[in-house]
Amino acid sequence: MELAIPLFENREPLFRQVYAGLRKAILSGSLSAGERLPSTRDLAEQLGISRTVVVLAYDHLLAEGFVEGRRGSGTYVSSSLNRSTVGKPKKLSSLPLSRFGTAVAEAAHKLDFPNRPPSRLRYDFAFGRSDMSIFPFETWRRISMRHALKTSIREVDYGPAAGVPALRDAICLHLRRSRAVACEPSEVIVVSGAQQGLDLVTRILVDRGDSVAIEDPQYQGTKEVLRAAGARLVPVPVDRDGVDPAKLE
Repeated sequence: MELAIPLFENREPLFRQVYAGLRKAILSGSLSAGERLPSTRDLAEQLGISRTVVVLAYDHLLAEGFVEGRRGSGTYVSSSLNRSTVGKPKKLSSLPLSRFGTAVAEAAHKLDFPNRPPSRLRYDFAFGRSDMSIFPFETWRRISMRHALKTSIREVDYGPAAGVPALRDAICLHLRRSRAVACEPSEVIVVSGAQQGLDLVTRILVDRGDSVAIEDPQYQGTKEVLRAAGARLVPVPVDRDGVDPAKLE
């Protein structure tokens, strides 16, 4: 965990500044009840100060009941802390929005994405969700660590907006082998997920009021992106092969 605590010279003692920063984070809810604080050594390294300063700040929080120590485990935000003294959050200022922003804000209350059930289902047929219980975390960790140790500082700096060239080359190679798709790295854009890709395509190709044929039933993420862009959706029935062209207008 990283905590942003601004420290200033020629003001009150450093331990008081660290104490005040942590106290503010606890009272504001940024640190929730029962949440583990960084170790005194880790926080001292983050802030570039002596560990003794952090220990003194923790001692003050402990004495005032904001945190509690658990032997052999660490320091945690007190689970019995009374937050009744915390004021209500102030109303956010109103910002002028673009036409696209206004349309998205108006469409936001219509979004209908199903929430995850509170308890795990024995069989979950929801679309678009991965079974994280079978993900090879240990293998992923070893591979990530091995490459991180060999990575130069330049490689972790800002790269091309379309994605790291080596990754785009690898994607092209994969598509040629597995999908028989002939493409060049310049034709590949790396996105954070399918939803961002759909959003980019919609922004480039769809104007407000355009008619867009969409599968019925369809992937809900596509429908919401198009609806937020102001497109007129034209549902088209599907069969086992996808959209039925004979049903297009």
